[in-house]
Amino acid sequence: MLAFFDFGFLLNTKIIKEVKKMKAVKRCSFVFAIIGLIAWLIMPAMVSAAERDWHITETTPNDAPLQDYMLMYNAGGTDGSVAVFGVPSMRTYRHILVGVDLHEPVFSAPTNEGTKNLKPDGKYLYVNDKAANTIGVINLQVGSLERIITLPFPFGIHHITLGPNGKTLYASGELTGKMAKVDIATGKAQIIDWGPAPSAPDYLDINKKGEGYPTYNANRKQYLFSGNYYHSTVGVFELNPFKLIKEIPVGKNPHGTDAEPKGRYIQVADKLSATISIIDIDKLAVKKVLPVGAGPLHNVFDTKGNAYTSCFVADSVVKTNLDKLEVVDEYPIHYRIGHIAVSADDKFVFALNKFSTGLFSPTGIRWPVNHEMLDVDEKSPTYGKSLKIIPVDGEPHNAKLIFANLVKDWTMGQAEKGGLVDKQLMELRPVHLGGAKISYLPLDTQKPGIVQKGDVKEIHVKAFSYGYVPRQLRVNKGDKVRIIVTNIDKAAGITKNPDVIMGFTIYGPYATRTMLHIPRGVSLMTEFVADIAGEYEIYCETFCGPLHLEMRAAFFVDGPKGQSNLATGDYDEAAEQNQLGLQPGQIEGGNKGRVSNLDQI
Repeated sequence: MLAFFDFGFLLNTKIIKEVKKMKAVKRCSFVFAIIGLIAWLIMPAMVSAAERDWHITETTPNDAPLQDYMLMYNAGGTDGSVAVFGVPSMRTYRHILVGVDLHEPVFSAPTNEGTKNLKPDGKYLYVNDKAANTIGVINLQVGSLERIITLPFPFGIHHITLGPNGKTLYASGELTGKMAKVDIATGKAQIIDWGPAPSAPDYLDINKKGEGYPTYNANRKQYLFSGNYYHSTVGVFELNPFKLIKEIPVGKNPHGTDAEPKGRYIQVADKLSATISIIDIDKLAVKKVLPVGAGPLHNVFDTKGNAYTSCFVADSVVKTNLDKLEVVDEYPIHYRIGHIAVSADDKFVFALNKFSTGLFSPTGIRWPVNHEMLDVDEKSPTYGKSLKIIPVDGEPHNAKLIFANLVKDWTMGQAEKGGLVDKQLMELRPVHLGGAKISYLPLDTQKPGIVQKGDVKEIHVKAFSYGYVPRQLRVNKGDKVRIIVTNIDKAAGITKNPDVIMGFTIYGPYATRTMLHIPRGVSLMTEFVADIAGEYEIYCETFCGPLHLEMRAAFFVDGPKGQSNLATGDYDEAAEQNQLGLQPGQIEGGNKGRVSNLDQI
């Protein structure tokens, strides 16, 4: 290129000798002409390179509006809260405390039509708590937790989705291989098994009828679809009566299983096959398989026929046109995208990223994770660019967006009319996190296993990608237990991220006393009395790599009935949720004499 031309050589040419003979004015004009020619030749290359380098984040829009026209509600994972962000400012508005380990937020709506955001009515947000085995109900108009619906034991809820009439939630029991149909009003749950074991249903959705599109079919039958990453299938369930009717083979270890709003397809992210499987609703069969980036995890849809898939290992979001059934674009991500969300107006996609290595200033032993806002408006001059990246708390899972005008503005004159609130409104403050005795320790070098120290059973566990040693922990009912877990990993498998956090949660009655977040090279200790017999799955609640969901172990508490298993244990006592002060099937708040005013708001 001319930018690297040897000007020393040029000065020795006859051209320069002729230039030297020119008068000063002509000489200057000639030199400027040469400089202009060089700039003209190299600038297109420079601009082109800048346009191609999508890892350079865009500096616009640089304003932060005081009023955001959209709100994002994000299940904050291990911080036990729902975080509320403004869009497009990406400011954190608040955190709503719910429980222990939150995974899937779902807006209340009259039907399940629409995108993953549905067509919300602005009243409630439902969010499942994997560790506590509950569903929290947030009153959006008040902005606080109003109710907690408890689920039977054993179950181990992973995700939820709204039923077609808006009155039912369906849930997957990842830790037990079961599925649930939950009546929102009463909290009553119908549980069915999904065998054979091992069975791990996770992400689920119900197909749409396609309301508002030419593809609408009022007679289209609606089914529940759920991926099962141990079976490498998608299960198809009748809604009424609730039962499994078919399993559709898809790619290896399916993750996201999501229904497009036009009603035609279910899109499945085949995590370990690096593909997406597109299931035809009417035929209940795979219509097409498309290769995408490595480690596809989750899908969201806009209203125009586009799907966006997060690819964890590839550090990218892949865009698929579902009208053409082909991949049409890809956007780079910073770094290791897990969950994904789309704005209510289709203009932005949000990458909810698991790692932020080197992006932010350190604030302690753990790195923050981040949310990244992508411009996906094809008419925008910044299309395809990362507009903003913000650090966030916890280990966030899915998020949903709503237009802000659906949430009541309490400042618009009510105070002058006698007060902002004229009737009792509940604000439930959960006790999920109380009573835990957790400590950081120097690196534990003792061998894995159980040792008796006085009247305490001390259990030493090593955590790594992707498992625990030992995998089975067995104690007796009434034992004083001390568990010391050490993260011995050097990097999360093939992702090679140095800031890997390993999790250790015993779900159910022991969730409040565990949920350890263990940085690499650190040991954490928890102490409690093993007071409820049974078999309880141990899982990693903090995303540590592409085989995170397979990181499992088991905690057995043997009682008078003998060795515990999924059939033998104090499960009625576990379902009483004494650590929460709830009864099985109880809706906290609704049956304790307190009043909900949502219908009057």
